[in-house]
Amino acid sequence: MRHRTILTAGALTAVLAATALSGCSSDKKSDDAASSPPASTATGGTSTAADGGGSAPASSSAAPSKPAGKVEGHLDFTGDDTGGADFTGGVKCEIKGGKLIGVTTPDVLAKTQIFPSFIATTADSPTQVALFAAPDKKTYSGRVSKSEGVTAQKDGGTWTVKVQNLKIAKDYGGSGGVVTLNGSLTCTNTNG
Repeated sequence: MRHRTILTAGALTAVLAATALSGCSSDKKSDDAASSPPASTATGGTSTAADGGGSAPASSSAAPSKPAGKVEGHLDFTGDDTGGADFTGGVKCEIKGGKLIGVTTPDVLAKTQIFPSFIATTADSPTQVALFAAPDKKTYSGRVSKSEGVTAQKDGGTWTVKVQNLKIAKDYGGSGGVVTLNGSLTCTNTNG
């Protein structure tokens, strides 16, 4: 299951990048890409990092890593899994047309899965998707159509992302257990 999470994280990161490039207009091609997992998921292949940093191994033998540093956000989660997740290692936020359209934490595309991690687009993005990897290594991912669960506001020069009652299923297709996320993240790196 871990290799699927890494591949899904790569796919969601690609969706965030594509969304940032396509602006606020939706196109069928990007919607279709977000609605199905990458072909390499079915074959157990590897995923190439968006920054060209190589590929993530599909094996589950590598130990997960956790970046050290200041906590830039916290999410509480309830439902299929319950607990809290502190996020370190930076919070990358995608800005388009003065609106925050996506968030990734930690702000790295690691070769090994980092727990916890969170990637999501906002209601201002044409495609709403989310991935949450809990500290206990359970993962949740899927489409969150027209979700108001991830919003953002700017105060001075700082963006804050608020996550409120965001529901994400265990499996990308919407099946399996569901977690509900609540909390906030402070952007440490903005693009746009």
